[in-house]
Amino acid sequence: MSNAERRLNVGIDLNGEHPQICYYEQATDNTVTAPLKIGNETASFRDILEELDEMDYDDDTPFSERETRTEELGLQTAEILKKALATLGTDTGNQITGLTITVPHLTRPIVSAIRIVFRELDLGDGKGFLQDYDESFYYYTLYQKEELWNRSVGFFDFDGKRITFTSLSLNRQTRPVSVTCEEGVTITLRGEADSWDEQFSNMIQASLRQNIYTSVFLQGETFDRSWAVKSTSLLLRGGRKAFIVDNLYARGACCAAREKTLKKRLQDYLYIGRDMVRTNLGMQMIIQGQETYYPLVTAGVSWYEVDKKCECILEGEPVLTFQVSAMGSSAASLVRMELTDLDQSKRPVGTTRIGLHVTYEAPGRCVIEAEDLGFGDLYPSGGQVWKEVLEG
Repeated sequence: MSNAERRLNVGIDLNGEHPQICYYEQATDNTVTAPLKIGNETASFRDILEELDEMDYDDDTPFSERETRTEELGLQTAEILKKALATLGTDTGNQITGLTITVPHLTRPIVSAIRIVFRELDLGDGKGFLQDYDESFYYYTLYQKEELWNRSVGFFDFDGKRITFTSLSLNRQTRPVSVTCEEGVTITLRGEADSWDEQFSNMIQASLRQNIYTSVFLQGETFDRSWAVKSTSLLLRGGRKAFIVDNLYARGACCAAREKTLKKRLQDYLYIGRDMVRTNLGMQMIIQGQETYYPLVTAGVSWYEVDKKCECILEGEPVLTFQVSAMGSSAASLVRMELTDLDQSKRPVGTTRIGLHVTYEAPGRCVIEAEDLGFGDLYPSGGQVWKEVLEG
């Protein structure tokens, strides 16, 4: 098979210490995982990710400077990934049908930088995706045999001596079935290896108090059955299955790329993560002579996917009224956005054109920007911009 005929779904665990890549080759039904390398060198994103993290808490630097720096960091990341993907003999624009990048957590600077990466890698038209580690755990788990996740699933992630626990649960009373991940106990192993078994055993007992776990996954080189004698017995108690998994996050990202562009196996399941938007946002507008609800944001998408732009004509007082409703609820509350100091005295009714841009800065923090666009040459824009932040 020539390179031109290859079709790949790719997952990349973009972390600062040990970035990993996992790709699924559609023609051979084969999955490969490996360290993310540039030639013989492991790719390093440590400094880039640290700077993007710091940028999320930086209120002193002007926005324009942060935007410029984010662009630079996105271009640096794209260049590293281009070289790494080239080692696979891959043309990203033609041979990769879907690529998912996963990171420990998502912030606005990281989201902005990764959008630049997707642009530079020519991954438009629904080919590039982004998610956090919990969502990668979800995709990895539900791409296993269903008998392994028909109840809850536990995941112990060893990062050196630090161990974190995450549980995945399904609510089969909802349609679609809702799936959630919850962070649990975190410990740091103390002393030498001969004392770790007791410490990890205590963590297992605290995490798996109720025997409702079908299976448990473990990741990380620190775990070794040579010291984890009692721990292993606890993991397998009650017929529970336990598996040591390499590169779970990269594998989960690869499964997400397959699901979103190829398989569609999980249509009956809805992942409800911390990045999900839980509220609907819209307006009543007159469209083609009929008063109609116009949705701006629909609950169920991830906050970083929201980037809605539209225009409307203001016919009454200088106020925009938005309808906000919780996911699954028909009850809506009204939010008024005052367009302060908007002068309509010299404009006939129906000639005040307002541009709207709706984004999210973080989960539960919606930003609405309104701009006076004017109405052609007859009624030029006053250049005013208004901003409203909706919490929750």
